Amino acid sequence: MVYNEYSALSRFIIKLDQRGGLSTQAQSALRGLPTRARSFKIHQDIAREGDRPTHCCLIATGLVSRYRSLRSGSRQIVSFQIPGDIVDLQSLLVVVADHGVHTHTATTVLMIAHDDLSNIAAEHPDVARALWFDTLVDAAICREWTTNVGRRDARQRLAHLLLELAVRFKAAKLMAVDTFELPLTQADLADATGMTAVHVNRTLQWLRGERLIRTDGRTLTIENWEAMRTLAGFDTTYLHLEGPRIPKKDMRLVSREAS
Repeated sequence: MVYNEYSALSRFIIKLDQRGGLSTQAQSALRGLPTRARSFKIHQDIAREGDRPTHCCLIATGLVSRYRSLRSGSRQIVSFQIPGDIVDLQSLLVVVADHGVHTHTATTVLMIAHDDLSNIAAEHPDVARALWFDTLVDAAICREWTTNVGRRDARQRLAHLLLELAVRFKAAKLMAVDTFELPLTQADLADATGMTAVHVNRTLQWLRGERLIRTDGRTLTIENWEAMRTLAGFDTTYLHLEGPRIPKKDMRLVSREAS
């Protein structure tokens, strides 16, 4: 992946500011959050179902997924998380983890104590609103993934997933032009789309053959955005890139600080 000069915490603050219009005081409080870096190897669990976490995990580097495991040993990936995401924000309020978090590359996370983040949210309503909005976007992505697996055919499913990742990487400034690093195996893509690895392989070949995408090792390029959007029925509305509705009184506050 292509990383810019922002630190992981700075990227997170920028993301929250885009999702809520943070005051100067709120941004300063977030920068002062105590964090502890922890590194994980590829294909390692950051969290498991049934855990009782005391910290939230902010992704600094790497790519991780949330997943549900079945008795058969198979799994369903329910989302991917990228640098700048808190992968388990819901653990601020949810006591027992109902899903696992798994790395797909060597990954570094910043551990933020629940009490520290909760205190800032209590002291700064704009932070609380931004965190709330973040969980609402997560829920919207979950609804779209349900639709993707339940109603789209194989080509549409895979095209939709690749477009989502591309748009999110672009928004986080982790992508150069139309190319991004995709460190996922065909088995990973199968677990995320409800397909077999063989079917994913055939679908990727078709997408390449139609010159919709180009792959080079772990690098993927969207060659024809419009055709991919049409194929997948892709609409970015569910990602809510425009940010949340901000009360007028808060907008006046942010405007005064900006000036």
